[in-house]
Amino acid sequence: MSDWFKTLNRKNTDSIKWRLAEEKCQGRECYTFSIADSDYQTAPVIKKALLDRVKHGAFGYAGRGEDYEDIIISWYKKRYDVNITKKSIIPVPTVLNALSVVIDKLSNINDDIIIQTPVYHVFKPVIEANQRHVLESPLGLEDLQYKMDFKHIEKLFKNGSKTFVLCNPHNPVGRVWTEKELKTLVDLAKKYQVLLISDEIHSDIIMPGYKFTSLGTYFHIYDKIIVISAPTKVFNIAGLQIAQIIVENESINEILKDEYMRLHLTTPNLLALTALKTAYKDGFKWLKAQNKHIQANYEYMKSYLHQYNNLFLVFPLEGTYLSWIKVNIKGLNAKDLVDELMKYGVFLSEGDKFGNGEDFVRASLACSKEQLITGLEKLTIYLRDKNII
Repeated sequence: MSDWFKTLNRKNTDSIKWRLAEEKCQGRECYTFSIADSDYQTAPVIKKALLDRVKHGAFGYAGRGEDYEDIIISWYKKRYDVNITKKSIIPVPTVLNALSVVIDKLSNINDDIIIQTPVYHVFKPVIEANQRHVLESPLGLEDLQYKMDFKHIEKLFKNGSKTFVLCNPHNPVGRVWTEKELKTLVDLAKKYQVLLISDEIHSDIIMPGYKFTSLGTYFHIYDKIIVISAPTKVFNIAGLQIAQIIVENESINEILKDEYMRLHLTTPNLLALTALKTAYKDGFKWLKAQNKHIQANYEYMKSYLHQYNNLFLVFPLEGTYLSWIKVNIKGLNAKDLVDELMKYGVFLSEGDKFGNGEDFVRASLACSKEQLITGLEKLTIYLRDKNII
């Protein structure tokens, strides 16, 4: 089990994460904590299932199989206590593809689409590429916890905004929204008939003491909810490209299914299907171990940075494997820190690209403890070289 979360050498594997790091670090030995992409192998059961499928040798046209919907239904029931129907499931290539199609088919050109900043930075270009306007509802911050600003959200709803994109759990701030928070959001959306789109790609990466609530919990009280999820982030299989839209509203469901029929994107590739089915049937043991590993990495990093007398403020991690860190170094902003650390072989994500995160950096903890330690040691060398400590 200790080898499950050992960092792999991903150079020369067409890894976007490591290729970008090499470019940013200008050829230096570089340790990247940037793109949300695990640096260890997927669950062994998934790897074995893929190898077995490849050994078979035939890769012709393949359907989803009679068990596809049943496996997803079972996962939603066991993991989130949400009952969904077979008809509600729409297979799609990726979460971002689904978001783009949903926005295109269920809103109008020049509509306002609400996002909660700081938030996953690709939401904005997806919205703008569909000729819609991004409308920000900044998260409030109280006692190291980000919160939804429901007064501001209601104001935007009153002013006519009809589409809201939720990130649950939230990337990059690490919140796992509570049942109470989500119910308040659903009640407001119902009052003003706003379409709620919930990106739940991180839904299974939950830290001890926290409980994930899918927005699908509220399908029965409001019919304009769309959940988009995938096993890809959780099990490090994003390169296989598979996700699902869950929508119980029959008319919305038909609109989206018709569009995917038009695009001829109704069946994922057979290796992606193999990975999804195996993950949802047999991947829980590995998932549970991964969450413990991420929690341990988080606690180690938080303790390590604590020695520097509040130069870094590590925010609580409730879900995702992404740590949100405020930089409090006098005379040095977070973006410049990211640039400087590249010279020392450490690559982080700058917070300003997420919106309202200018003083922050984001660090992925989905790596080996050894990789994390090396990155922190290089940070220390930088701080000493610059006489910051």
